[in-house]
Amino acid sequence: MVTTQAGTVGANAQRIFLSVRGGNTDVVTQVGVPSTTADYGVLIPVPAEPTLDPTPVSMSDLDSLERKTAPTIVKAASDDSPSCGCPLPGGSSNKSAGGDSVQVSTPIAIGPVTAVTITADSGDAINAWLTQNGFAIPPADRPIIDAYSGPGRFFIALRRNDSGATGGATSVGVHFTLPGDQRVLPLGFARLGAASTVAFTVVIAADDVVAPAAPYDALTIDALDGATVRAAGYAPAVAAAITAHGGHAFVMEGSWLGSGIAANIGGRIGSLIAPDSHVTRLSAILPSADLTGEVVFNQPHAAVKNIRTVEATSPRSPFALCALGLLFLRRRVRARP
Repeated sequence: MVTTQAGTVGANAQRIFLSVRGGNTDVVTQVGVPSTTADYGVLIPVPAEPTLDPTPVSMSDLDSLERKTAPTIVKAASDDSPSCGCPLPGGSSNKSAGGDSVQVSTPIAIGPVTAVTITADSGDAINAWLTQNGFAIPPADRPIIDAYSGPGRFFIALRRNDSGATGGATSVGVHFTLPGDQRVLPLGFARLGAASTVAFTVVIAADDVVAPAAPYDALTIDALDGATVRAAGYAPAVAAAITAHGGHAFVMEGSWLGSGIAANIGGRIGSLIAPDSHVTRLSAILPSADLTGEVVFNQPHAAVKNIRTVEATSPRSPFALCALGLLFLRRRVRARP
């Protein structure tokens, strides 16, 4: 979260579901904002033109995905957690302050948020459009936008609409489809508006159990330090293990056959899982300083279990994910005819 207003903000958890099937990648990401009267916006960088789904994915579907894939720590027998109301301008193109053309899609309402896709040949043009439309991005962070801009690259820009309760929390699953195989998590962009530490959970349905590509290492829950789990809990053990690998690792928390887990999860997300696929859940807890580059989840891996036995009781992992940038807005902007 980035703001020019007084206050401390920061996104500390992100949850995303990816399903590669039929030559496309379905993406579901949760946009969750606590109760606030402040205007806010969300940016999601994507490597190709997305197709936005106007039907939001319910929190119950995302909660089901979380419950059915969360790792379990088993106790050993010997052992004794204002509505913005401001539509995004869209349709055809807008000229940025620098004169470059920014292509903006027609706005689409997705439950309590309104979304548009934007693209331009330069980061300067994207930054100018964001400024003109109330997104408060400090000059020091604008190079992050530049790095994810250019021909053929897009952003999804969202902001709360009139259907969002004034002062109430906003939580919605946003579903969109990308052409091709897009199993990439842009960690560098997640640095925009990040809290001091960010927890990521990625659930991927693909043709195989998958691990992150180099320079990221694949850990399993069996690799976590049992003493840390006993003394501090599961999440600190994950953070410690990743720190020990220089901030370049993800913990593989379980894998399942698509046909079985899809029926277990059900709902919209279950319908996006191909029966002949494999589903892998991976998590990481990273300090914002380690949010650099991109993670590609395309390395085949042997199946991994999601149950770990230690001599302690520990709650299931509460991680919640897409590498999005969450920003407060400086002012209300009305759509222009």
